Amino acid sequence: MRRSLRIYGRYIRLSFSSAAAYRANFISTVCISMLGNLLVPLLTVLIYAGGAEIPGWTMPEALLIQSVFMLCTGLCAPFFNNMVWITMSHIREGTYDIIMLKPVSAIFLTIVSAFDIENIGVLIGGAVMFVYSVLDLPGPVAFGNWLQFVLLFLMGVSMTLGCILLMTASTFKWVGNSRIYEIFDAMTMFGRYPGTIFSSLLKGLSTYMIPVAMMGYIPAAAVL
Repeated sequence: MRRSLRIYGRYIRLSFSSAAAYRANFISTVCISMLGNLLVPLLTVLIYAGGAEIPGWTMPEALLIQSVFMLCTGLCAPFFNNMVWITMSHIREGTYDIIMLKPVSAIFLTIVSAFDIENIGVLIGGAVMFVYSVLDLPGPVAFGNWLQFVLLFLMGVSMTLGCILLMTASTFKWVGNSRIYEIFDAMTMFGRYPGTIFSSLLKGLSTYMIPVAMMGYIPAAAVL
């Protein structure tokens, strides 16, 4: 365990050193990724400001769902998202054997080498949005609801990691499928909105078949 943590720590330091070499690029990338993820909550604010609304949901409740989604994707972004691209690159170049020959788990080494500090902007934006939306709720949240939220949120992160691992594994079969993550990213959009606004079919797909609702709606519903 200590050896694994030391290896992970070295890769994190390497990512920080790489970012420090090009500080302007790092700062601009963090800001752009953070602002890009805040566009959907901003659109929600504009919808409610214009007099429209999501049926059955107040603006703080809708923003809470979107902030939980941002928090989930933001937690996964710096740690796991690059696994697909790193594996695909190694397979194309024929260098994945180098990872398999090292005296550590190939999956673990793929995960630690995927760490990218530039994706931290998504996590920062999600954390800020989450605090803002929780403080804007009409009343206090019970301690039991917070425990449910933490459990469901961790399940959402695990689900996201599982999907990333499946996409990473698929690159061994379809080496040129560079659009696979874009397909997954489009599917996760259903997790940004309350499941009650979808039809029974879409709600079942986003809850049971490909449970992207775990990334936002279901954990937020525990708080609400």
